[in-house]
Amino acid sequence: MKVYALQLLLLVAVLAAPCTTVVCRASAAGPPAKCNPLALRPCAAAVIYGARLSGECCANVREQEPCLCRYSRNPDLRRFINSREGRRIAAVCRVRRLRC
Repeated sequence: MKVYALQLLLLVAVLAAPCTTVVCRASAAGPPAKCNPLALRPCAAAVIYGARLSGECCANVREQEPCLCRYSRNPDLRRFINSREGRRIAAVCRVRRLRC
């Protein structure tokens, strides 16, 4: 299972490379955020191995919060965002529950 998750993460990284300049709409309270799924790489060990979260991971998850609904609709990213570990990361990093 962990090998599958690692392969999936590598696939996401390769497929997401052209998406690094996509701009998502943020909430009306703030400026648009740059949607970059690769910014979530510091969370890879937590997702794959259940490792402890780093401050960088939480900071990046909060920065990418306006984009998480878009990621959850992407077939290549959905498994990462909607996984048990993905939900744990969101809870630990105090990211509000997705309401897409």
